[in-house]
Amino acid sequence: MGYSRPLLFFILPIILGLHAPAIADDDDNGVCTLTADYCWSCSRTNETFNNGSIYERNLHTVLSSFSSNKTEINSGFYNYSLGQGSAKVNAMALCRGDVPLNDCHSCFDESISILLQNCTNKKQAIIWAQRCTVHYSNVSIFGVVEDDPVKFVPGPTNASNAEQFKLVLNPLLEILSEKAAAGNSTTKFAAGHALVPASKTIYAIVQCTPDLDRQDCSDCLKEATSDIRKCCEGKEGGRVLRPSCNLRFESNLFYDAASDSLVNLPGTQGNNTGNGTSNITTKVSPSSFLGLLLSLCLSSAYAFF
Repeated sequence: MGYSRPLLFFILPIILGLHAPAIADDDDNGVCTLTADYCWSCSRTNETFNNGSIYERNLHTVLSSFSSNKTEINSGFYNYSLGQGSAKVNAMALCRGDVPLNDCHSCFDESISILLQNCTNKKQAIIWAQRCTVHYSNVSIFGVVEDDPVKFVPGPTNASNAEQFKLVLNPLLEILSEKAAAGNSTTKFAAGHALVPASKTIYAIVQCTPDLDRQDCSDCLKEATSDIRKCCEGKEGGRVLRPSCNLRFESNLFYDAASDSLVNLPGTQGNNTGNGTSNITTKVSPSSFLGLLLSLCLSSAYAFF
């Protein structure tokens, strides 16, 4: 006896209502669970749909396809539209760039269930999970930079040297953002770490939805980096969550080690061990070197005579 997947997604929110995630953070821009494994935002407009409406049927069909079409989500990014006019649903699902596809598909299922449970009858909603993002809307969201909503998740621990931490964090995010923006139509993700002298290591990831072009991705991540001062400046960790891009930084490795690499910041070399020193290489042009050599020879000659 088989039940259709759309029907399954009607039933799941009712079942999961018995085990609703505990909420720790609730503001105008969204809600997070106690551990911030899931943060979501329902539409703040008055646009809703009625039970049994064509929009509802289209929504459940689209969302269920994220689970049923696993073979089509080989890149970790999936988008789908269904319907016409006011009943049209646009949706996308994105895996974090370092997450295995099986884990990502599980994340899709869990995230969709939370959205359907908590954003009842809303035509627009988004959820940022640790491993994936799911977003749906009644307006076009493909190839469009969306600035709202923005959710902040500051870490609990203050940096021991906030100013020095910032001097490493900002260029680290800038370099990673450039790398992510240069990605292709299926992946715009970058991860890496940098060393804070006489302090801790900063690990960071940045990601855009790959439907954005290079410039839009770069602009979105610049805005996200600027948002850090509103929520997470002086913290050892934090997340800035936007519909079109997101970033996260921590003082411990929180992503797949296979995606990690040391990011050499301007003025430092890869053998910086974080012991409070920074090795800086000064480049001397051939003409300058010859001038220096001539001066030394003349000085030696004058000293001799």
